[in-house]
Amino acid sequence: MAQEKKQSFMKGAAILSASTLLVKILGLLFSIPLANIIEPSAMSYFYTAYDIFAVFLMLSTAGLPIAVSRMVGTAYAQGRKREADRVFAVAFWLFFSIGLLGALLMVFFSNQIAGFYNNPRASYTIVALAPTLFFLSIMSALRGYFQGRSNMVPTAISQSIEAITKVVIGVGLAVFILRQYDSHMWAAVGAIVGVSVSAFLGMLYLVFSKIRQKRRDRAVLSQDDSPMRSRKELLILLTRFAVPITLGSCFLSVLDSVDSAVIMDRLQNAAGFTQEASESLRAMLGHARKFFDLPGAFVIPIANSLLPALSGAIASKDRRSVDLISSVSMRVTLLISIPASVGMAIFAEPICGLLLAGRPETAAATAPLLSMLSVAIAFNATLYTGNAILQSFGRPVIPVLNMAAGGIIKIALSYALAGIPEINAMGSAISTAAAYFVMMVLNFIAIKGSLPNMDSVIGISLPILLSSAVMGLVSYGCYYGLCLLVSPRIALLPAIMVAVGVYVLCIVAFRAVSYDDVAMLPKGEALARMLKVKKKVRPRHMRQKPAKGPRGARHGQ
Repeated sequence: MAQEKKQSFMKGAAILSASTLLVKILGLLFSIPLANIIEPSAMSYFYTAYDIFAVFLMLSTAGLPIAVSRMVGTAYAQGRKREADRVFAVAFWLFFSIGLLGALLMVFFSNQIAGFYNNPRASYTIVALAPTLFFLSIMSALRGYFQGRSNMVPTAISQSIEAITKVVIGVGLAVFILRQYDSHMWAAVGAIVGVSVSAFLGMLYLVFSKIRQKRRDRAVLSQDDSPMRSRKELLILLTRFAVPITLGSCFLSVLDSVDSAVIMDRLQNAAGFTQEASESLRAMLGHARKFFDLPGAFVIPIANSLLPALSGAIASKDRRSVDLISSVSMRVTLLISIPASVGMAIFAEPICGLLLAGRPETAAATAPLLSMLSVAIAFNATLYTGNAILQSFGRPVIPVLNMAAGGIIKIALSYALAGIPEINAMGSAISTAAAYFVMMVLNFIAIKGSLPNMDSVIGISLPILLSSAVMGLVSYGCYYGLCLLVSPRIALLPAIMVAVGVYVLCIVAFRAVSYDDVAMLPKGEALARMLKVKKKVRPRHMRQKPAKGPRGARHGQ
C-alpha cells in the first residue's frame, strides 16, 4: 500500500514538474526578450504588474487548488465520490465570485494600486492584468478538483497552454508596438495583455476537461449512495481550510510585492536615487528574482502532489505511508534545491551575461543580486514542502504564522538596508535569504511534532551538501579553464553539464539517495542495482503497527 501511494504521489509530482519546468523555461523566453528590448524604466512597470500576477499565479497553482484538492482527495479516499463533486461545485462559485470582484477592483482602483508600489506609471499594466484574476480564480477550482483525484495531467496541460501562448502573444504584441509606435511603456502593457489572453485559453481547456470528466463519471456517481454534507457545511469547511492555506501559499508572493513597494520608497526617499534610477534598480531586482524562481519548477509540483497523497494516507491511518511519503518528498526537495543554490550562486555572473546579453550593464548589476538570492533557493524550496506537510495534518495556520515571523524580518531588513546608498537593492536580496531561513527553521520544528519518525532533515542534507560542494568546485574549475580558451557565454553550458554529471556521481557515492528514492523511478529497481544502491532494512521498532494515526492529524475533514 505504501509503495502504491508513493508511486502515485511521485508520478503526479513528475508530471507537474515536467510541465512547470516547461512553464519556467517559457517564462524566461517571455521575460528575457522583453528585458532586452524594453528600456529598464518601462520594465519596472511590467514587473510591478508581474508581481501582482505572481500572487494570482501562486493562488491558482499552489493556493486555492490545494485547499480544494485536500477536500476532494479526502472524500475519494473515504469513498464519497458524489461529495467530491459537490466540493467542486461549491468551490467553483466561491472562486468565481472572488475572481470577478477582484478583477473589477483592479480596473477601478489601478491608480491607487500603482501608487502603493510607488510606481504611478504602472497603472495601465495593472488594468491590462485585471482579467487574469478572474480567469485564474476559475482555474483554481478546476485544478484543485483534478489534483484531488491525483490527476495532474489537466493542470500540466493548462499550464503549458498558458506559457506557450503568453510567449507568442505577449512578446509578439510588445515587438509590434515598439516597431509601430516606438513606445516602451505601451510595449510593457502589450506584454501583460498577452498574460491575460493566455490565462483565458488555459481556463478554456480546463472547462472542457471538466465537462469530459463529468460525462465519464456518470455511471460511477449513479452507484454512489453515500451520505453527503450540505453545501453550507462544505462552504464553511472549505473557507476554514482555504483561508490559511491560501494565505500560506501566496504569502511569499505578497511579501515580494510589499517588499518592492518598500524598496522603491527607500531608494527614493532615503538613499536619494531619482525616480528613473529607482525604476532601473527595481527592474534589475526583478530580473534576479525571475532567475531565482527557476528551481521552483521542480519543487512546487512536489508540494502540490504531496498534499492530496499525504492527506489520503492520514485519513486512512496508514502510518508507514505517511512517514515514507513525507521523507521522500523532503529528500527530493533537498536533492534539487541545494545544488541549485550552489550552482546559481557561483555561476550568477555568466548566467546573467548570457540571458541579458542585449544589456551588458544591466547584466553586470543583476549578477550580484542573483548570487545573494541564490543562497535562499534551498530555504525557499523546503518551505513549500514543509508547508504542504503541515497542511496535510490539518495545521494550515502554522505555516502562515511562521511566514509572518519571517516576513517581519524581511520587511524590517529591507527598510533598513535599502536606505543605505551603497547597499540599495541588495538589501532586498539579503533580507530574502534571512527571512526564508527563519521560516524554514520554524517549519522544521513544527513538522518534528507531527512526524517524529520522519527521516532527519540534517541527516538527509549532509551528504547532499557534500555532493553539491564537490560539484561546485569541479564545475567552476572547468568553467575557469574553458574561459581561457573561449568566451564565458560559451564556457557556461559545458560547465553546467559537468556539474550535473559530477553531482549525480557524488550523490550515489555519498549515499545521498536511498533505494526507495531510486526504485520509484521507471525501471527504478534495475537502476538501483546498476548504481549499487542497497535496500535499507528498517529496524523492527520502526515497522508499521496497527496503531493510531499520526499525531496532529484531524480526520474526516
